Amino acid sequence: MIRKISFKVLIVAMIAMMSATDSFAQTRIRFQRGRSSATIRGTLAAGATRGFVLGARAGQTLTAVMSCGNGRCDFTQGDLHDTQYSHYVEYNGDVYISIDNHGNRSTNFTMTVSIQ
Repeated sequence: MIRKISFKVLIVAMIAMMSATDSFAQTRIRFQRGRSSATIRGTLAAGATRGFVLGARAGQTLTAVMSCGNGRCDFTQGDLHDTQYSHYVEYNGDVYISIDNHGNRSTNFTMTVSIQ
């Protein structure tokens, strides 16, 4: 009896860890050769946040725009909550952006990221 309960607790804990890991995972954005922009489409769960990362060089400007089916999604960079985002890159390396779904249902989103 105790073995059954322990096994069930272990399974529930593993599922919880996998869910948490997935919610903190970041998707790397890569531009096709010769391109300076990329469009990403996907689904964002209700109340979820999704992270993205891309490489940039100092002096470049990253811009991004997004839309979603429920109209309740935005970029969340510090105090910013908007469907448009712009960032001047000060150092070579990775730049992180994230989007949130503030709705109570999952929704499809489209995001276009460019770097100049």
